[in-house]
Amino acid sequence: MKSSKKRSRAVVTVVACILAVCLVAALVLFSLVNSKVRALQKGAAFEFSYNITAQDSASTPALYNILKQVGATSGDVAGLYSPGQLQLYLYPSGGLARAETGGTDFFTDLYIDANDTYFDAGRLYRTLRDSIADSAPLVGAFLPEWSLPNYITQAQLAKILGVPNTQVAMQEMSGYTMTLSRQCIVHPDYAKKDYTYYQFPSEGKDAAVLVVGLPLKSLLFDDTIPVDVHVEIPAHGVNAALSGTLEAGVNSLSAPVSVISDSDIDSIVQLRERLEQFADLINTALKRVQ
Repeated sequence: MKSSKKRSRAVVTVVACILAVCLVAALVLFSLVNSKVRALQKGAAFEFSYNITAQDSASTPALYNILKQVGATSGDVAGLYSPGQLQLYLYPSGGLARAETGGTDFFTDLYIDANDTYFDAGRLYRTLRDSIADSAPLVGAFLPEWSLPNYITQAQLAKILGVPNTQVAMQEMSGYTMTLSRQCIVHPDYAKKDYTYYQFPSEGKDAAVLVVGLPLKSLLFDDTIPVDVHVEIPAHGVNAALSGTLEAGVNSLSAPVSVISDSDIDSIVQLRERLEQFADLINTALKRVQ
């Protein structure tokens, strides 16, 4: 009888030890996840391949139209995140890998914070000019060099395109904070194997919907974390799918200082209007010939 009681106490002791070990392991894992998430909240660097599609094939949103015209609806993006700030560098497809070996450079970049969005129009123009000059040297010879400051604000871009500011503003993309709450877990059709997906909170019917998937095992043990990102942006009429990696790191970001003046923007708007009128005259003449 005493022997039976001793065995029972021994079993209870073993079970208690196992439970204690499991509890400690769970606390350690929870601490590791929290530590990694807090690090990502402070800042991160990332590299993605991306693909952007229009939500409505019958219409062409302003930002999507710009990307389509320069062949940038798909490609690579590298970037830095700091709380309330984003810096993005856009590459043609495969360009990021070539850049890392001394090849293709990014063709434009964007800076986004809570107050404004800045587009590197100067670099984009030079990229397009060089591309035209390579394929059609005679045409390229008539394109002037870019002599203005590099960046334009979202309000200036909206003025150039002749669209409301809301169609080019991207402030909400800088305001997300990494959080892995169980209440945010979703199960999308595009889910990858062994990835857990979280939908970030959004406000308003036109607010962007951000879903991020990642393998929790990688979050625990790896410095570089694979991620699968999907964004629906009703305000711009586009969806974006991004796949790549991110790594925690503190970044020091600031808004560009080389910004075009509003008076120069007025000149660009006038030039755009003249070009549109010229294009209309050409199209009318071609129709008459036909």
